[in-house]
Amino acid sequence: MRLDYFLPSAGMQNLLTIHAGVDDVTDACVEVLPAMLPNLHIRVAGRSSLEFADGSHFDAPPVALIGPTTGAYRVTLSQDCRIAVVGLLPLGWAMLVRVPAFACADRVLDGADIWGPRAAAEVVERLWATPFDGSHVGLVEALLNRPAGAEDHFLRQIAGIDHWLERSASLSLDALGARVDLGDRQMRRIALEYYGAPPKILAMKYRALRLAAEMCQGGGLGETLQAYADQSHMIRDFRRFVGWTPAAFQRDHNLAAATLSGRRRAGAARPLVLWS
Repeated sequence: MRLDYFLPSAGMQNLLTIHAGVDDVTDACVEVLPAMLPNLHIRVAGRSSLEFADGSHFDAPPVALIGPTTGAYRVTLSQDCRIAVVGLLPLGWAMLVRVPAFACADRVLDGADIWGPRAAAEVVERLWATPFDGSHVGLVEALLNRPAGAEDHFLRQIAGIDHWLERSASLSLDALGARVDLGDRQMRRIALEYYGAPPKILAMKYRALRLAAEMCQGGGLGETLQAYADQSHMIRDFRRFVGWTPAAFQRDHNLAAATLSGRRRAGAARPLVLWS
């Protein structure tokens, strides 16, 4: 299987994480992916299905919007499967999708229901004849680029939560409260609306993803490890959100590690893009 990554166009980099092209799937396979932000999968050949941490299973439609995931999940690909993928940042979800993120967490939505059957069919047809070499990025973004809009107040809160996820060393809830200046109930509501999970789960998720990304970079892990009470706590959360034990993640060739390292090679620099 070939997996290539491409940066979004300049005008979409504050809304999208990174584009990926899945191609040359020579044999049917099952891959484990880490918990992520929402992803759009546009499948132009083959079949695919997804199984989430809660055991729910979905046969993916050709244009599938995968909500934010609260645990590592499995993707099954048929032989000769080809999929164009792009991730959505929380601001992108707020501006481009009209559905609360918590209603889509660990679920698959049919893109034909969101953008219309005609638009969904057209993007599949156009991508079928386009190589996944970066020239396809505009076709994917054209489907998404129908802004729904969001209130300025909520956009400021999204920026505050993003900053906490990317910059807080411990990801403590006290640090989040100080950053966004909201009560617990309001903070929980906004996190559910745009991130698909309450702040406590977000902290657990991004500690594990941050640790996995640092392992891929080969850097020091001291600051991140200090956020865990003990080693068993770290291993449990790492396995829940990354899909592997830390030792197996570092030792074995796996798609989770390839995903995290591939984003950096493509030129991604923002922490949320590198991690999810």
